[in-house]
Amino acid sequence: LRQLGRNPLIAHAELNYVTRLPGGSPSGFPALPAVSPPADGSIPVAVLDSGLDPQAGLAPLVSAGWDAVDPDRALADPDGHGTQMAFLASGVLAADGFSASGAPLPLVSVRAFDEDGKTSNFALMQALAYAVKAGAKVVNMSWGSAVDSEFMRTAIQVAAKQGLILVAAAGNEPTGNAVYPAAYSDVIAVGGVGADGQPWANSNHGAFVDLSAPASATLPSGSYVGTSISSAAVANALAQYLNQRPKATAAEVRAALAAALSPAPAGGYGTGVLDAAALRRFLNP
Repeated sequence: LRQLGRNPLIAHAELNYVTRLPGGSPSGFPALPAVSPPADGSIPVAVLDSGLDPQAGLAPLVSAGWDAVDPDRALADPDGHGTQMAFLASGVLAADGFSASGAPLPLVSVRAFDEDGKTSNFALMQALAYAVKAGAKVVNMSWGSAVDSEFMRTAIQVAAKQGLILVAAAGNEPTGNAVYPAAYSDVIAVGGVGADGQPWANSNHGAFVDLSAPASATLPSGSYVGTSISSAAVANALAQYLNQRPKATAAEVRAALAAALSPAPAGGYGTGVLDAAALRRFLNP
């Protein structure tokens, strides 16, 4: 790195940092009843994660899919986390306290993590570029790292300038320390709350958190809790709003969301909570 830094032809060099998925995901899913395709012309939501299980019954929703880790391989999900998030981000299933309403949204599914639940900055940057090309307007990133990367920060900035609304989990360790990409200013950082609206015990917190949302959900493979779920729930709400108002800008959508939130608990859990009442205000002002 020092040698590269002295090269006048190189503006910036850094390690190709590794990010890991949250643990505890299943590796297989029982198939759901048939899912109807979304309405023609509806705007997809992108899920950058461990992929999509072809047996999960979500194929009718997939408007685009790609394996950024192994581009020659068909899209799959060896980990299971990405399929969980796809159920929630598409609106086929909802976080606890919410109800799945309206037609499911189309999905752009990108496998950005390998069989060991790891990815690199290069793969993530490729995944973001693909989401833009595939026509997504909202991107869910239910994972994070404590490492700040100038390359990732720039990639996020570019994606935001191209009109993407980026959502990320604040993390499942209550350290109060920033987690990336959630902590980047162009990303909506989501913490987790329980059914009572109070902070989930393991939710991260801090000044970088923008809002909180329900952290638990009942999925085909069982019941789970984590800010991954909170992030996917917010991504679905944002994508629903855009499908109702396709001409809204990213700034207008974010402002409408902020105005609809319920009060947040003290302690760094954002400016508000997206609970069931806030979701109704957001989608039906």
